[in-house]
Order: sequence, then structure tokens, then C-alpha cells
Amino acid sequence: MVVSSPLRKGGERRVVTIAAMAAVIKPVMLVTLEVQDTQRRVVARTMRRTDKLQGLMDYYYDVVLCTADAGARGTGRFVFDGKRVKGEHTPEDLNMVSGDKIDFFQDLLAG
Repeated sequence: MVVSSPLRKGGERRVVTIAAMAAVIKPVMLVTLEVQDTQRRVVARTMRRTDKLQGLMDYYYDVVLCTADAGARGTGRFVFDGKRVKGEHTPEDLNMVSGDKIDFFQDLLAG
């Protein structure tokens, strides 16, 4: 579908398609992010850019805790671009795009 805008200065009209307008108005709302740990386990999840990353963190723990050597929930750090990721962050807050990887580092306990 083609839509023409109101007259501009000089009496010309600008013709724009609905699809082009939608692309400008509404950016991609979904991103697929991956969490990779030091043992090269990778967990991927698609989420909205405005969802809190706590959901991805919980999903990582749910999937990885099925293995024997995974440790306990909450015993590690999620890091993106060298900065710690907090559960209240969103992909939009951190300017994430599909395919970005979040690193997970398990806390080391001294004995």
C-alpha cells in the first residue's frame, strides 16, 4: 500500500509505503541473546528488547543446573561488554542486538 504525505514546500508530495513507515516507526522488538559460560555451554533465548534480563538469567540457571557440576543458583556473574549485567537491565538499556553473547563466570570459593 502506498501513502502520500501532505504537500511540502514547493507543492511536492512525498510517496511512502506503509512497510517503510513501519520500519521507521517500530524498530525490531525481539532479540535473541546467548549466555555462554567458561565450560562453553551456550543457552539462547529470544525475548523482547524491553523485557528484564532476569528472565534470561533464570532460564540459564534452569537449563544449566540440570548438570551435576553447575553449582547453585545465583553463584556467578553475568557480564556483557566488560560490565556486570543486573536482572533489572533490559536489552534496550544495554544496546543489545540479536546474536549478542553474555558471558557467565561462576564465583570461585576459596577453601
